[in-house]
Amino acid sequence: MSTKWQQWLLVAILTGLSSLYLATTASAQPDQLQWSESSIKIWNNGAKVQSTLNRNGSLQINTSTQDLEKGYYSAYVYELQNRDWSGYSELRFSIRSDSDQTLPLNVVITRTDQSALTVADQRNVILIPLATKEPKLVHPVDGLIRLEPGFEGEVRVPFSSLMVRNHANTVGRVAPGKMLSWGITMTTTENAQLNYRVGNIKLVPRKEAVAENQLSSVTIKGDERVVKPVVGESVATYTVSGLQVTESKASETPEVHFQLAHPVQGVTITSDGLLTVETDAAKADSVTIRALVNQQWSLDYIVKLDRSTAMQMKEADGTPRFIPSPGEVPKVLEPSTIWLQPWMEWLIRIGLLLIGLMVVVPYWLWRKLQQGSQAGKQRSMNHRRSKRLFRM
Repeated sequence: MSTKWQQWLLVAILTGLSSLYLATTASAQPDQLQWSESSIKIWNNGAKVQSTLNRNGSLQINTSTQDLEKGYYSAYVYELQNRDWSGYSELRFSIRSDSDQTLPLNVVITRTDQSALTVADQRNVILIPLATKEPKLVHPVDGLIRLEPGFEGEVRVPFSSLMVRNHANTVGRVAPGKMLSWGITMTTTENAQLNYRVGNIKLVPRKEAVAENQLSSVTIKGDERVVKPVVGESVATYTVSGLQVTESKASETPEVHFQLAHPVQGVTITSDGLLTVETDAAKADSVTIRALVNQQWSLDYIVKLDRSTAMQMKEADGTPRFIPSPGEVPKVLEPSTIWLQPWMEWLIRIGLLLIGLMVVVPYWLWRKLQQGSQAGKQRSMNHRRSKRLFRM
């Protein structure tokens, strides 16, 4: 009898441990969310919006501002359902744009206290294109994350990138917690036709989204505009700020290497961020700098290349100033090489000649006077001697 009880006890213990292991494993994995057709709501300020829930659980959204007056129009497709996001630190979803236009959107999460959270302009989301699988750090511009036409891939929204809408001082200091709804907002101008699909929605636990949250404030610092040189070269220095030390290597910050996203003639950048623009870049209007963090996460920064204002300068009478080409500019020599100029050699020779004349001529005159004086004395002595002879 005791043997059976021991067997049952062993089975119960193993079952409990197995359940605990499965629960722990499940809690470390992203939680899948499903759209609910009954809870999907739409808001707009004039744009025509349609949403369709597909069989695979993705939501097809079609937005049109055709034949509307000039201006900006917004559409907000959201799910009205109470959820608790307290144990999570990132939202992920897949999106596919079927439009040939840029898709400008953002995420809005409404908490039970009626405050709306959205991604701040100073913070990043992560875009992972399906074709390349290369994560890109992208921050909104004027409150909108702009996806290129035909984009297909995953969007990751770290909760450390959120702020209370219209309250910039709350950036990185809020979390969804208990929420009433979440959705995607889109803003565009008139005469736009946008079609996109959203699905594969996941909530990611804190431990799994550590890297994304640490990179939420990373940005490139440096000049936004650089002048294209007429002669010589222009240089600018760029750095990456907002990097945090990794948990595995608490004393080390992530490695950063700079490069150009696309080759541009006459433009180069070193791995530590020194940008050089030469005269060959006259035809380029901009260049995209790319910073690679730990050889995995990329961050782009667009630098405008401006035409030199010297080409537009005029004289007082309105005559344009002429900027000579490098071949027309006389060679500038070092201070020590000026003595090697031909005219300087002749000037030195003439100077030495004048110095020689100033020394030799006075000496020659002095010698001549000395010789004349001695000759006079000799004649005087001879004359006196001749007089003595006649007296004797």
